[in-house]
Amino acid sequence: MTGKHIEVCSLQDTLSHTRYFLNLRTKSTPAIYRRLLLFRINKPSASPQVPQESSNGSSHHEQAESSSSPSPISDASLTEFYCMEETCPHLGAPLSHAELEIDDIENTRTIDLRGGTSATGLSTCTYNVRVEGTGSDATVWVETPSIEGDHAWEVVEFRGVSEEFADPPPLSLQSLELHDGQPTSAPSQTQAELPGELPKTLLEFAHLILATSDPILKCALTREAVTRMRAGKLRSIRPSLAEVKRVRGDVGLLDEPPREQVAVPPGRTGKRGKGGSEKSRILMLHALANIEQYAIDLAWDIIARFAEFEVEGERLPVDFFLDWAKVAEDEAKHYSLLSKRLVEMGSYFGAHTVHAGLWESASDTADSLLSRIAIIHLVAEARGVDMNPLTMAKLRAADDAESTRILEIIHADEITHVTTGHRWFSWICNKRGLDPVQQFRLEVSNNFHGDLKGPFNVEDRAKAGLTPDFYTDLRGHHQRREDRQAAYAHGGGKSGGDEHLHPRLT
Repeated sequence: MTGKHIEVCSLQDTLSHTRYFLNLRTKSTPAIYRRLLLFRINKPSASPQVPQESSNGSSHHEQAESSSSPSPISDASLTEFYCMEETCPHLGAPLSHAELEIDDIENTRTIDLRGGTSATGLSTCTYNVRVEGTGSDATVWVETPSIEGDHAWEVVEFRGVSEEFADPPPLSLQSLELHDGQPTSAPSQTQAELPGELPKTLLEFAHLILATSDPILKCALTREAVTRMRAGKLRSIRPSLAEVKRVRGDVGLLDEPPREQVAVPPGRTGKRGKGGSEKSRILMLHALANIEQYAIDLAWDIIARFAEFEVEGERLPVDFFLDWAKVAEDEAKHYSLLSKRLVEMGSYFGAHTVHAGLWESASDTADSLLSRIAIIHLVAEARGVDMNPLTMAKLRAADDAESTRILEIIHADEITHVTTGHRWFSWICNKRGLDPVQQFRLEVSNNFHGDLKGPFNVEDRAKAGLTPDFYTDLRGHHQRREDRQAAYAHGGGKSGGDEHLHPRLT
């Protein structure tokens, strides 16, 4: 017997890929998240007539819940849908890129998509999927997770699982690395060569990437780590306490990741202008590339620094490590796109001054996971969600279509990153019996300097779980270390000063 169902998308939305990430969240506080996979399998005679739409990597939908299950309809007779938990019950690895066998086979690790059972006795949760409506009005509904309490659910993320599962698959995948033939003034333009011996665990990869100064190699190592993680080729995703002790004994935790560019105080990077000139846009994209380079490290640092973290005697689950590895992969993609665009515009990353203001905020929160998530992911990344649409509007006004396209990709991903921050901030608060809103406001008061200023992108913040009661009328009283005071004194003593968290056009 199935329970309540939630509308997740239109039937047409499922035609671009064969499998999708589905992120559900309760509307109650503190929020509870569930990450699912939706599989679409065409029967041999299926030939969908609805034109394929390209996926932008992330989309959000209005949802409605029904206490009774929607009825299957004939339009879905040529298509089968299955839904299950995102992680494998055997290794804790993500199932998003697992091989899918349609026929019954003799395999001790095969999981039945219908019931979630396997020959080993291990099982995972599966969810009933129904299609309601006909033709262009057909919608896909998924059974909601069964947890204690009567919870209303909402869909916060629905996106295709990479171009590998596009339907039909692309003829070729364009590399995000820089190609030959670009101006020779830019350093590190060739594809990075990976070390001969690579780490065997996710934690080892995290430490190696943090110690890598070349941003192109940092991106390549990040993609390799996540690829191996998804393929089940890493010995561990969540490290044992013995592994944490061993790796830290070998390499330790870095106070700051090495850089090939010399950083200057945030107030000395100069004005970027309003985006009307190509020079202004280059300065803006260069500043964003610097932020993305640090964002890669911040995602790996939260894995390395808090690897043994416990909440009320319970260690962080595997999903924590999976989520932040995915964030790191996205940030590497963003840096690669911006770096390539800079070269296309006749510049390169490293041609202009950069600052380390974002990492300084990370250093201030190195001793508390709640503080780190609050300041870096729910303040800094949320500020990006605020600023990106304003930047995109100025890029469009300058007829810079390619830079706009890149910012659209980054913006869609950053909403999901804030969602990830909200998920784990809420998880910790729930375990400790804390109110997430009040705890967030406390963290900002203690660890941020100045006012949280608008304009706020209220709609996209809400998609990520940040309702206005989190951030309105909020001021931080944190005093930075003495050797940073001069760097942040620019601006004539104004309160606020989150320019070091996310660049913007003036």
